[in-house]
Amino acid sequence: MSDSHYLKRCADLAKLGDGRVKDNPRVGAVLVHEGRIIGEGYHRMAGQAHAEVNCLASVAEEDRALVPDSTLYISLEPCCITGRTGACTDLIRREGIRTVVFAQRDTTPGVDGQSVEILRSAGITVREYPDFEPTLTANAHRHILTTLGRPRIVLKYAQSADGFLRPADRQLSYWITNKISRRLVHRWRANTMAILVGGRTVTDDNPSLSTRYFPGPTPRPVVIDPRDRITGKEQLFDGTGERTLLFSGKPRPGVDADNTVIGSELNKAALTQVLSKLKEQRIGEVTVEGGASVLKAFVSAGLWDEARVFTGSVRFGEGVRVPVLPPSAVLVEEEEILADRLAVYHNSKVEHRQP
Repeated sequence: MSDSHYLKRCADLAKLGDGRVKDNPRVGAVLVHEGRIIGEGYHRMAGQAHAEVNCLASVAEEDRALVPDSTLYISLEPCCITGRTGACTDLIRREGIRTVVFAQRDTTPGVDGQSVEILRSAGITVREYPDFEPTLTANAHRHILTTLGRPRIVLKYAQSADGFLRPADRQLSYWITNKISRRLVHRWRANTMAILVGGRTVTDDNPSLSTRYFPGPTPRPVVIDPRDRITGKEQLFDGTGERTLLFSGKPRPGVDADNTVIGSELNKAALTQVLSKLKEQRIGEVTVEGGASVLKAFVSAGLWDEARVFTGSVRFGEGVRVPVLPPSAVLVEEEEILADRLAVYHNSKVEHRQP
């Protein structure tokens, strides 16, 4: 089998990591001896064992003697920093592994190529594949965080067949997408660290922003409310679940939330303030789910990395128009989900695809 075969397996393992990794990399690792995988692992939770540790821990006792003669494949450059867990370069040297293959370098300050030097100076063969696409996707949030200093931003919304986010009558009950699409959205929620919505979405729809249709952690709720519509009686502020982050036009002492004042203008300066706070909270990826003014503000500011857009078969005739994505939006994926169409765009103006 080729290096790319095992790196693809590393990418698949890395994607098993969900929002519990917080701002840490999603990493998968595979240990191979003469074409046979004898160990696998991935990073499951921030502050706990890294992928390399879990991979080596999974090796059966009868295969332990094979470890030094095996090749360790990793989706990302191994760390050389001793933080809440030990440096993986130390583990590799202790285990006597003589060949390490990974995809991209880790752009974390203090790592970024230094692990390569440490391993090579110890006589370990290192092979790199910086253009390996599957692992780029798995670790995009970490690369953006370390190079741009903000969380990765994913826009997610559904539009009617005639281009509306919602009908003109806000009292009308409606669904744009089918149940399969909605379940997919909840799977995405489990993989992100925060869900961001506007104050009007909260007061009109009273959402839970949970993962009730998919088993996995519920992301932290984030509400931008520059016009101070929030009453504090909505279910996001009932004291259950993770405490909501609220960004309001003025202090809201009566609302059960971590409150930051951003003023009444929803502009790039306000959004930058929001993202700075999210980074402080160790949120590596945030999904923006609406409403229209919040989505349009992120698009206008150029503060987005990916847009996931569902188009349903329902027609409203009139209502709230969808955001207009700029020319920098590049279609990278398109699929049919029953009667729904899902289109995924990347923002080509954001230099984050290649480490």
